[in-house]
Amino acid sequence: MVLPKDQMYARRFDKIIANSENVKKRIKKYYGINKIPIIYPPTDVKKFKYKDNEDFYLSTARLDRLKRVSLIVNAFTKMPDKKLVVVSSGPERKNIENLAKDHENIEVRGWVSESEYIDLLSRCIATIYIPVNEDSGISPVESMASGKPCIVSNEGGVVETIIDKETGLHIKAKEENIIKAVNWLSADKARKMRNTCIRIAKKFSEENFIREIKMQIK
Repeated sequence: MVLPKDQMYARRFDKIIANSENVKKRIKKYYGINKIPIIYPPTDVKKFKYKDNEDFYLSTARLDRLKRVSLIVNAFTKMPDKKLVVVSSGPERKNIENLAKDHENIEVRGWVSESEYIDLLSRCIATIYIPVNEDSGISPVESMASGKPCIVSNEGGVVETIIDKETGLHIKAKEENIIKAVNWLSADKARKMRNTCIRIAKKFSEENFIREIKMQIK
């Protein structure tokens, strides 16, 4: 039996490292390789900061169908008393802007500078990040590093990052679930998650990443 080239070459690698349990399962499924260490992607957690919550939730995902930002925006059109700020851009931007049109509680900012991004993270109540089967997901880590919990989809690598009801919420990606999650994750509950968020985010620091990589390639 002749193996496909990618499977043949995979067996010649000295070492394969997965960036999440989610990706490790894929490697096992498609390449039949079982013993794979996991090292999560590094995040510069030190540059993020915490400020007391202001009256808005934040979406930072790329405006792409796989990130399901339109679902978040649609949910907030049904919650006029809750504010949403959407940053980033992508092929879905025009659609997102059209959905948000005439809804004063939703602001679509597009690309922002790094300093503005860090500032928005520091001041939001929580972030919302519900992509389709994400490999790992750095956005939830950046949210936690800012002391802010993150509402994530209950699939893919993001469930390895966010601890349900401790540093955010795991939800099935539906409008009604986003609405329930936002109503549950009040500013007061978010504040109580601050210290746990910051502590967990440190596990994904650049220093930890470098140390773990060195242990694998020594």
